[in-house]
Formats: sequence, C-alpha cells, structure tokens
Amino acid sequence: MVKRIMYLLVLSLCLVLSASLAFSYSGAKATALKAAAVPTIDGKVSDGEWGDGIYLSKAVCLKGQAKYNGFGNVYQPDMIKDENDISGTIYCLWDEKNLYLAGKITDDDIYLEKGSGWDNDCNEIRFSPDGKAVIGLWITPKLLNKNPGWYHKNDTNAFESTEESTLIKSTVTAAKGYEWEAAIPIADKTIAGVNPAAGRTVGYTVSIGDQDKGGAEYSMPCWSLNPDKWDWGIAFWGEVTFSAVTLSKPSAVSPNAKLTSSWGDIKTR
Repeated sequence: MVKRIMYLLVLSLCLVLSASLAFSYSGAKATALKAAAVPTIDGKVSDGEWGDGIYLSKAVCLKGQAKYNGFGNVYQPDMIKDENDISGTIYCLWDEKNLYLAGKITDDDIYLEKGSGWDNDCNEIRFSPDGKAVIGLWITPKLLNKNPGWYHKNDTNAFESTEESTLIKSTVTAAKGYEWEAAIPIADKTIAGVNPAAGRTVGYTVSIGDQDKGGAEYSMPCWSLNPDKWDWGIAFWGEVTFSAVTLSKPSAVSPNAKLTSSWGDIKTR
C-alpha cells in the first residue's frame, strides 16, 4: 500500500511538472530545414536559395484597436489595399554554425527614416526557448535610411540594443519593396538561447511591420492560426522545429496566399 501511494505521488508530480513545462501556442507549426549549403548573404533572395517560407498578407493582419496592448499602435487591416501594399515571405534555415534568416517583402510605400527597428518598415521575428523568455529581432533594411540594422532584445541574457549590423544585407527598390538576408552565428548574444539543433522545437512568430504615409498608418500581418485574437503573449504564437532534413535542391519561393509543405499547414483568410 505504501509503495502504491508513493507511486501515485510520483506520478502526480510528474504530471504536474509536465503540465507546467508544456507550451501553449496557437497550434501553428513550422519546420526550419537545415542548410545543405550556406546561402549567399547579399541582400537578394534568389528563387530556390531559401526553399519555402511563411507568407504573410492582409489575410492574417492583426485587427485594429486604439492603443493596442498599451503600446499606442493601431493595427488596421482596412489600411491595406492589396498585396502590393504589403505582403511578403519570411525564411529560416540553420546549421551548426549559423541561424539564417531572410525576408522578401512587397511594399509600395517604403518608410525607413527612423533610428529604431519597429518605427521603420521591418520584419519582426521572435523565438521562445521555454514558453516564457522571448528572443526578439526587429530587422529593418535601413536605419535612418542608411544601412541595415535591427533592434534586438533577449530575455535569456538581458541583452538589448538598436544598431546597424554587418550580419544583415539588404536591397531596397523604391515603391516596390525590399529584401534582406542574415547569417547570425549560433554563439551570438542576440540569439543566445535559441540553440537550433535537429529535433528541437521552440516558440516562434513572425510578422511584417508596415509604416505607410510617413508612419501615420501602421499595419501588421502576423503568423498565427488566430490573427483576430493574436496578442504579444506566447500562447498566441506558433512553434518551429529545427529539422535534420537538408534543403538539398531548389524549390519555388512560396506562392501568394499559400504556405508550402515544408513549413506546415497554416490557415489564412
């Protein structure tokens, strides 16, 4: 009887611990393939070089409300006319040395005048290794309309900074859009805690911050199964699993309004 009681206590404790460690995401799932060859980091996302990505458009834009989440932003899907206004694809690959990220964005009203990542047109990429700490990158093709840069904040080591970065290369085409590529060393303090490895799963979300009319209008297409209910909380994110499968042969860049198989099935509307 004593052994049975002890067994039940241990089982109960295990269930409590497993529940407390379980992540609660939106249910959106992605897979980051392993790079068979290092992508050419030149600021131009070539077809097939990055494989498939997560496509974002008005269909997954956050709904607008006054001072959303207390940050003073108003995300308005109605401000987005069409895919030429704002849309794009975010890419992610990895190997034992680097985390590779890229974005190819269509934007007919480019705004890059400010010195902080989120005040410009930018791509926001966030990871969470434990369902609590957040590792965030706000990547913009130009800070103060000069060179590529980012704002990054890492809860795992309290590192936070806004700066230009030679790790990022970008190309901007006026009234059409921008693209960028980055190779970030695994040991770099900006992404400490992500620790990509085959089979590892972490919380993950990506979005496009679109500043129009000189920053007067702001919208944010964002990756989630529930864009209407999306919040800064990790429970509204998706998750990404780093795969041992390598990107070995070219494939087409993700088509409009469709998320391809290597990134999983994510609903849009």
